[in-house]
Amino acid sequence: MKNRTFWVWISALAVPVVSLIAVQIDTNSGASIGGGGYDLGPFLYSWLLIIVTAGWSLCAFTAALIHRGGPASMRAVGLTVIGFVTFVTVLLLYRQIPFLE
Repeated sequence: MKNRTFWVWISALAVPVVSLIAVQIDTNSGASIGGGGYDLGPFLYSWLLIIVTAGWSLCAFTAALIHRGGPASMRAVGLTVIGFVTFVTVLLLYRQIPFLE
């Protein structure tokens, strides 16, 4: 795993995470996803954020298992740690989700 590949992996995590967090910032109280008097946007985006970080972490863990020894293995383990920390942070930020309480 080259250094450039490491940054591609980081970008593949950072872009969706930043995008999903940015869409949850309510800048106006216009039309909502789901219609009616409730807004499903934060619910959907927070679950999508959890799913993306969990999936990315599992892919990074799989890459760590595939690479045996050497610097590629250490980078893959580092990616796994980054993914796990991101996943735990997301879970802590969205702990108001019913099954996480």
